[in-house]
Amino acid sequence: MIDIESVHARFIDQRVTVTEDELLQRSGITGAELRALVDSGALAPAATSSGTWTFTVECLAVARTACRLRDELDLDDTHALAVVLRLAQRVSELQDELIRLRVSQRRR
Repeated sequence: MIDIESVHARFIDQRVTVTEDELLQRSGITGAELRALVDSGALAPAATSSGTWTFTVECLAVARTACRLRDELDLDDTHALAVVLRLAQRVSELQDELIRLRVSQRRR
């Protein structure tokens, strides 16, 4: 039997999209913050139509995290917010990888 300390489960339907305006309204970030996050690669539009972006719902979750980080860390600089968000994303990726490695080790 495998003892798993923690499990991160994410099921996000990548086919579901939100418009740029919906993302701004539902996440709490500003238009300037959104542009900085897209420019930095922290967020990637799913499509561009008539000069406006659409985003996957996963991007909505990332934008909400950006809003939370901005508020918790009192970040006024959009570029600093983008850097902090990218670092938080990387930490999350590394945590997920560590969990996979631990599970793999226990199976041996």
